[in-house]
Amino acid sequence: MFQMAMDDGGRRVDNMSIEQCCSRPGEDSPHHRLADLGSTSYVEPMRRHAREMHSVEDKREERQEYGSVQFRPEPNVPDVGGLGWRTKTGHLIKNQAYYIQQPKVNLWDSAVHAGINTWKDWHGPKMRTDAEMMERLDHFDEEEDQWQAKKDFVNTTRVQTLDRFYNRKVNRSMYESSSSWAPHHRAAREVHSCHETFQSSLGEKPEKELKKVFTPFILHKDREAIRQITKRIQNEETWKVVFKQMEQERRQDIRADLQQRQTNTDRLMQMSGQPVVAQDRRLRELPNNCSQRSQELSQPKLVPLPKDVTQLTDFRGLIHADCEHALEALHPGFGHELSVTFRASATRSIEPGWPAPPRPETPVRNSSSPSREAQLKKDGYLIKESIPVSTQRLERIGQRANDDLYMKHSKAQFLPSRAPPPPRQGKSLMQEDYSMHTTMMNASRVSQDFSRTSQSFLPGSPSSKSMGELPPPKRSMVYPVLVSASPSPKAMAMGGSQATTPHSPYSTSMKRFASAPTLSHAGISVRSGGSLRGAKPAVVSICRELDTFEAGAAGVPRISNFFATPRGIQGGSSCSQPVPSIDAVVPKDAAQSQ
Repeated sequence: MFQMAMDDGGRRVDNMSIEQCCSRPGEDSPHHRLADLGSTSYVEPMRRHAREMHSVEDKREERQEYGSVQFRPEPNVPDVGGLGWRTKTGHLIKNQAYYIQQPKVNLWDSAVHAGINTWKDWHGPKMRTDAEMMERLDHFDEEEDQWQAKKDFVNTTRVQTLDRFYNRKVNRSMYESSSSWAPHHRAAREVHSCHETFQSSLGEKPEKELKKVFTPFILHKDREAIRQITKRIQNEETWKVVFKQMEQERRQDIRADLQQRQTNTDRLMQMSGQPVVAQDRRLRELPNNCSQRSQELSQPKLVPLPKDVTQLTDFRGLIHADCEHALEALHPGFGHELSVTFRASATRSIEPGWPAPPRPETPVRNSSSPSREAQLKKDGYLIKESIPVSTQRLERIGQRANDDLYMKHSKAQFLPSRAPPPPRQGKSLMQEDYSMHTTMMNASRVSQDFSRTSQSFLPGSPSSKSMGELPPPKRSMVYPVLVSASPSPKAMAMGGSQATTPHSPYSTSMKRFASAPTLSHAGISVRSGGSLRGAKPAVVSICRELDTFEAGAAGVPRISNFFATPRGIQGGSSCSQPVPSIDAVVPKDAAQSQ
């Protein structure tokens, strides 16, 4: 009772205080407002219109162009999806829209429960720009981009794998028919520990490092050293020839002296009255009845000059004699010729004689001559395989790392059993990352012929510079090499579509009476696609004789059968002879009666 009394008294005090606080001059108190209910209707402060009249604009283009959507307060309210409806007295109607059933949505984020200011600044602009639909469309576009990036990655990887596999097929066919090939470069220190020196590893250094060691002055002094050594060797060879000539002259002098002594002895014997036996000098020479080969073997062996004088021990440690591979790396396309030509000139300069041969001259590089790669691409053609991929898939790949692309970044092999030096690291082809996330960052790389050799350059970008969010490409650990293909028919038949043309000598089918055209000359180029050349006349005539013999040969019956013992045929012929016709074995009387 005491608590109830206190509550009633407190409620009366609160009502009195509210009436005193709200009662102002010219305004009605809530008590008076409740008394006026039903006399006047509630008027909404914002104008409503039909939901169909509430147009929605696609602001994604504006966002794409300006980076954001400009904010504008919304002055109107649609009849559906806007502010909640109210009664005449201003109370919010608690209809189906009032009790929302959306999960994870707060009531303050619902337009029905919002006020006028919240509608103008938040819900209205959100509905006008259709932000929820924009978010759905962005999510749909993102999923489509991810799916397309995944397809591009799978297609690119599959095409690169097929190109690599079919390239290995061509290489294996070349290995089968080739007599020699160039193995990979191995360090000399792997052979023996004595090669673990600075000079033994010069061939492994790149061009920029070799320029610091092989300066023009060093190379000039190296050539001068070779000239001095060859000059000494030439002097020694000349004296050897002189000594040989002196020995021959001494031999002739001794023989002439002996003949003179014999003549004086004969004269003394004649003067003393002793009989002198007349001897014919021609009888002194023994008759030569040996064969020509025996006479060649009886001749004294001449010591030939070395084919390459720089192979002598006197030239060990010199650059032009031992570092041929390093010179090619220092001067691409000319270093090998510089070493070989200078050594050949040095070999010619040691020939004996007087006056001495000219000194070895330094070869001069012809700047107008094309490189080995350009000359090889001009004179030859590329043998490659076609992969089983449709044109539609090839249009949606990032990079096709096939033989055509590698040929642009390859080195030409100029020695039959030694690989050329690697190219400059800045000119080697980069290995790109075509994973899904990387492709989504920059879809312009999916162009089928995308390739680059510099990390800071990105073809297709607006500034032609590499993008910071993309992973950097990698350098390959190997480099492609252009090699002369084997001339065997099997290797030439793998030349792609040209090898399957009707004019190709390897597309001719083997028939019974057309064996001669299949024996065509093996030196015909598949690339030319010219007329079919026949083989040698002797081979063609033999083939024709065999075909004629097979066509005109008579059939021979079997010697025996599996059903009875061999028996002779009427007329005395054996079972191995041709069986005569039926008319021939009919008796004469029967033939006349017919």
